[in-house]
Amino acid sequence: MTTPWTLQQINAVAPDPSSMTAARGVAAAWAETGHDGAVLWGLCRGRGTTPYRTAIDPNAPAFLCSCPSRKVPCKHALSLLVRWSEGALAAGDPPAFVVEWLSARAAAATIPDPPADEPVKVPDPAAAQRRAERVAAGLEDLDRWLTDRIRHGLGSVDHGYDTYEEIAARMVDAQAPGVASSLRTLASVVERDEDWPARLLTEYARLHLMVVAYRQRNELPGPLVRSLRTHLGFGVRVEEVRAEPAVRDRWQVLATRITEESRMFTRRIWLRGRATGRWALLLDFAHGTARFTTSMPAPGSSIDADLHFYPASAPLRAVPGRRHSDPEPFTTLPATDLDTALDEYARMRGADPWLRAWPVLLGSVVPVDTDDGWFVVDRSGRAVPITGDDDGRWRLHAVAGGHPVTVCGDWDGVSLTPVSLFTEGCVRTW
Repeated sequence: MTTPWTLQQINAVAPDPSSMTAARGVAAAWAETGHDGAVLWGLCRGRGTTPYRTAIDPNAPAFLCSCPSRKVPCKHALSLLVRWSEGALAAGDPPAFVVEWLSARAAAATIPDPPADEPVKVPDPAAAQRRAERVAAGLEDLDRWLTDRIRHGLGSVDHGYDTYEEIAARMVDAQAPGVASSLRTLASVVERDEDWPARLLTEYARLHLMVVAYRQRNELPGPLVRSLRTHLGFGVRVEEVRAEPAVRDRWQVLATRITEESRMFTRRIWLRGRATGRWALLLDFAHGTARFTTSMPAPGSSIDADLHFYPASAPLRAVPGRRHSDPEPFTTLPATDLDTALDEYARMRGADPWLRAWPVLLGSVVPVDTDDGWFVVDRSGRAVPITGDDDGRWRLHAVAGGHPVTVCGDWDGVSLTPVSLFTEGCVRTW
């Protein structure tokens, strides 16, 4: 097991500040706590007669708790981590519920070999051709729709949600769900963006370029075609991704964010290779609760591991492969200046013209609130706008305290969406 986590590391995995406050409130409710060098456990008294059973694998990290909370980690897991950091957990043998949990996780992580007599699944060329034809027909329909709207003028056509939902539904029927998802965001652009005509024209141009590229897909480089298919909504099997060459590095975990929509939880993990400087984004999904099967170290940790990248002209999304070491905290962070970050974004956008955002790690920037909005300002006084909810921006401002910090986030060519902050050995995510 790694050495006990510091309070900063525990704060980094907390879903929100209120969870840490709640964790302190149950500090005296523990019984039968312990660790065996690989996992932590304990029973925490709640309002009922049966205590909550909590277990943690810090190396993953992975969390188990029988409480009804949908937050991961919950206040009980955070409280148990705090006790571990304080040296309050005695060594011992794990109880039965911990052994069962570990066995279930090991079984879920094992990919069984297919039976010898089971035929290998090969994509049906006829089905693939039928889908290609449906997508092509749907995109031609979309291009006529876009042309009509431009011909009549953006100010004289309807921009209601029903209008965009109707064309989006037609793209779903054409088996181009990625296009449908893009169309469904456009009504809100008109409603909320002050400069909506410019933004809408940009989105229309993006969709038109997708139509033209699909017409000429047989003439495009292979990686660009893979990117185009991804943006259109063609899926890629994980088995295909794992067949891609592994990229081994000491990957630094810079941020984790969990979002929910209609009880579908999405976890995003931002990583950067220490030696290669490559960015990687891990996506995981869970329905009903934020309990994900794939485990990764907490922000502020690094791990020597293989990653397999989805094939693309600007590879970013990846799946984890073999681990070569246990995670350990990193002490230095190779942040970049503003010019370097923007140059990298320009190269990636040049490789993939439909790319919406690219990660950046900006060093020595100060978050500021001005009459013109929120910005991060570098040492030379240059500023880039930051977006996000007010709570996140005020937390960013409060933690920085007017001093230079390192900020990790996504840059979309217009504004930065922060996902984590590093200062004096402390990492905060939101």
